[in-house]
Amino acid sequence: MEIQSSTKPPPANLRLAGKRSAFQALWGNRHLIRRLAGRELQSRYRGNILGIAWAVLVPLGMVLMYSLVFGSIFKARWSGIGGSSESMTAFFLAGVIVHQFLGESVSRAPSLVLDNKNYVTRVVFPLEVLPVVTVTVALVGASIALVLLAFLTALTSGIPPITVLLSPLALLGMIPMLLGLTWILAAIGVFVRDLSQILPIALSVLFFLAPVLYPRSSVPEPFGSFVVFNPITIPIETMRALVFGHPFPWESAAIYLAVSLVICWLGLALFSRLRRAFADVL
Repeated sequence: MEIQSSTKPPPANLRLAGKRSAFQALWGNRHLIRRLAGRELQSRYRGNILGIAWAVLVPLGMVLMYSLVFGSIFKARWSGIGGSSESMTAFFLAGVIVHQFLGESVSRAPSLVLDNKNYVTRVVFPLEVLPVVTVTVALVGASIALVLLAFLTALTSGIPPITVLLSPLALLGMIPMLLGLTWILAAIGVFVRDLSQILPIALSVLFFLAPVLYPRSSVPEPFGSFVVFNPITIPIETMRALVFGHPFPWESAAIYLAVSLVICWLGLALFSRLRRAFADVL
């Protein structure tokens, strides 16, 4: 993500300094974050014939592809899910949405500061908001896909279970962790440029070591332990539970949220500490 520079002076409240905490300052810059996120979404689809409609068409195409491949061609079936192709598509799509939310959030992180180095060297700008903008844009795409998943669930069961309304909680619980990871990767990426090449491999490993295309119960040991500690396993299982009408897993979700908040705090602390040396490197 590259934020276009503007001739206008930066809005007030841009410093993440003073006596207020960094998180309070981020909240103070919420209007700036919303503005930059909107600009990023517009620039992503600018020049395309269909424009912003692609924000809906891409997730819709993903739904149709998974329905065809796993529901009709491979005819994959797992116990406790249902036998229809729509049920299997919903099963796979719930996992894919979570993984893509992760990928969209962190994939650009290593080059985030590098792509916006004019803000490091020329103007006073709260660099900490850049990862927040990235995660916000990723959340928009994941939310659209989640709405399509709800429609697919309606096709499967007629009237979706009431627990579907809680399915966004699976994504919301990921936000602190994704912010923390993005801050960490953005800070380290300034000094270790190879991180941009390593990250796609790591995301692929996380994809196959998470219950995206299979239930966790089907994984034999010792691989089951890796799956349990995968950062997207609990969100995937939470979303699937809610989509298929099972109770909300409060205990695992609470533990995940606590760990997620710790990662968020550590990520912001690391970014704030390392940003002092950004100008020397860039």
